[in-house]
Amino acid sequence: MKVRIKEVARAAGVSSATVSKVLSGRAAYAVQAQTAQRVRQAALDLGYMPDVAARTLRTRQTGQLGVVLEAVGSSEPDSLLGGVTAGSAVRRTFDGAIMAGLNDAARGLQVPALVVYPGGGRPAGSYLDGRVDGLLVGCDPLRGHGLLQDLSRAPLPVVALWTENVPPGIGAVDIDHHGGAVQATEHLLGLGHTRIAFYGGGEASGIEHFQRRERGYRQALRARGLSPLPAIHDGDSLVLAVRQGQVGAVFAETDLGAAAVFRALQRAGLRVPQDVSLVGFDDILGAEHIAGGLTTIYHPAAEMAAAGMQMLMRRVHAGPGGAVPETVLLPTRLIVRRSTRQRSPD
Repeated sequence: MKVRIKEVARAAGVSSATVSKVLSGRAAYAVQAQTAQRVRQAALDLGYMPDVAARTLRTRQTGQLGVVLEAVGSSEPDSLLGGVTAGSAVRRTFDGAIMAGLNDAARGLQVPALVVYPGGGRPAGSYLDGRVDGLLVGCDPLRGHGLLQDLSRAPLPVVALWTENVPPGIGAVDIDHHGGAVQATEHLLGLGHTRIAFYGGGEASGIEHFQRRERGYRQALRARGLSPLPAIHDGDSLVLAVRQGQVGAVFAETDLGAAAVFRALQRAGLRVPQDVSLVGFDDILGAEHIAGGLTTIYHPAAEMAAAGMQMLMRRVHAGPGGAVPETVLLPTRLIVRRSTRQRSPD
């Protein structure tokens, strides 16, 4: 027989209204901690199950949030990797960090459930069936953002992860790719390097993250009165530039790119960091093994996911027209290992 709220209230010695407030999980309802604990324990002891369907009809909210995972691991073009492949471990690490951040944030915000939709070609209307109160979209920079364009016209709060390029009406959370590239380049400058190359697709890639990373590299050099070098797109060209004395340090736009750089230099008999200092970006699983310990920029994927969840909850609670869409960029962090060293005197 189904247990009702009034039975939980009687067991806990409170009113039915207090039970509803406690079990709704809404932070806006203030109930003393001891009372709330007594209510939850009574509900657990009696086996009370909330009538989600009835609550949805009453409030027009399910309490659930949707997550669309379109971002899948590294977006580094294969042509830049020189035989170095991401492998499933790197992809799982990125997606795992995203899911860990979502899980922690959902638990802290008391979100009853997350509905996770697999990415890949679902029409925007499939997310508008009333199952969720808001939608978090993890974007893949290689696929474009057509889904965001369609959802911008929908009556549903939406927050995008891993992009700053969002249409009006949608919130965004990304990491500061530009600022992270500045950190990486300034680290090399601080070690006395002036002949610093950028390795990767950068501006020419058409991928917003890599474009911002090359721009950050260029800004850091120009701030020191130095002229940036043209981006290098393959290992042979890099080795030639090092042998000709044009390059003494490299900032690779990803850790996988840094691994390709290390392999090219190693084949040519050049050493890291004795001959060339090397910095990557992302701090992927295994970065501590690249080039004997890769100095890199930490990519806060879990923190990004948590910040996106928090932003989405603010928008859901504010209601239609109540929250202004915003863009949040999370700061990166330099991780210094063994692939960089003070520049040796010529």
